[in-house]
Amino acid sequence: MMSDDDTIENMLADSWLTKPRVRWSLSMAFIILILLVLKPVIVDRLISRAEVYTSNNQFNNVERECRKAIFLDGDNIRAWNLLGNAYKCRGDLTNAIDTYLNAININPGNKVAHFKVAMVYALEEDYNKAIQHFELIRILGPESHETLAHDSFSYYQASLKMLSLCYEKTGQTDKMNNIIRDLIRVHPENQEDKDLIRLSSKK
Repeated sequence: MMSDDDTIENMLADSWLTKPRVRWSLSMAFIILILLVLKPVIVDRLISRAEVYTSNNQFNNVERECRKAIFLDGDNIRAWNLLGNAYKCRGDLTNAIDTYLNAININPGNKVAHFKVAMVYALEEDYNKAIQHFELIRILGPESHETLAHDSFSYYQASLKMLSLCYEKTGQTDKMNNIIRDLIRVHPENQEDKDLIRLSSKK
């Protein structure tokens, strides 16, 4: 007669949990679960390292870390923008533009990507393409006080200044004056903008 212990042993022996294929599947599922939980932490670490490499002008290392981050999280705008900056600083403007445009495709409202790609276009003297992206930042409007408290750089203000330059370069004086008036309206304390409108009115 089979004892209770023998019955338990037979049940365990026949258990699906003991089958190699099932054990392998469970192990893989556990590993994937751990990776999903840790992925945001890993990506953040990779981007932080890329930012350090950027500050030290080690752009090959920036590209390596950003590509790792993008492999894990293809929608990470910070990684795409850092990668675009690495290309731009290495003089690879074609890849820089493609990278920034990819960031814009992921998030059309990202001012950083619009500003960066517009600056590359302006650098290449393709002012009409630059205007398109600077104008999109203008449409998105000024940053909130909370945003500026965290990052004092205003992409909105910088875009308006670049727009006035691009419109000047393309001979669109009326649009240039309208942009300068917007600058004065949003930043009335800026003497530089008041000087611009006085100079433009004399042309």
